Amino acid sequence: MLMVKQLKSPENGQSPARSRRASVPSGDPVLLNLDREPVQGRSQASLKRMLTAARDLMLERDGEEFTLNEVSNTGSVSIGSIYHRFSSKDELVRAVLEAEMHEIEAAETLVQQQSLDRSSSLDQFIKLYVLDFFEVLKRNSLFIRLNIRRAATDPAAATLGDLHEQRAAKRLREALKTFANDIPGDLDLKASYALHMIFFALAWQLTPETQRPTKPQQHPDWVVQELCKMISSYLKN
Repeated sequence: MLMVKQLKSPENGQSPARSRRASVPSGDPVLLNLDREPVQGRSQASLKRMLTAARDLMLERDGEEFTLNEVSNTGSVSIGSIYHRFSSKDELVRAVLEAEMHEIEAAETLVQQQSLDRSSSLDQFIKLYVLDFFEVLKRNSLFIRLNIRRAATDPAAATLGDLHEQRAAKRLREALKTFANDIPGDLDLKASYALHMIFFALAWQLTPETQRPTKPQQHPDWVVQELCKMISSYLKN
């Protein structure tokens, strides 16, 4: 769970509540809500500058190699304001990753609906969906890689990834209901496994630290084509 820092008031030593939680489907663990409007508009603008500055530095450095002083200078926010929101750089990175994962989810939702609208068959939908899904992952590969890497040791990152995956699987199940007559067996289970296969096959292609075979037939385009065939076959059998 992501929490912003609680600072003690010098007058009474009490800690004002400053935690922010996300609006997520009922029953899901809650995370930092970056969309909740702070008490003052100036405070909201300051928060956005912090997140934007940290995000830009992460893109520039291809990772988390930046300091809070750099965020302060880049975002034109005081270092005190940053510590008022976040107790550490680690919490700021978590907040950036959460915001980016919400953006990725919105893009995934859009391309799935567009793929469904253009499809007249299950095979056509899977082909369009996988291709478009891969484009979303490529555009956001840095933040996906960082969250996957963090999830091994950071419960907040693991929860963020799990919630993202659960919602993606739910959306895919709803889309596949359009072709339910072509999918024998447990549609819910098949949708969940199909999403697993699609995500991990494509995410592996975007992880530079993973050594990959250099055979021509294992070029990403080939992988996507074969993945489409595999997913269609799995769903129809």
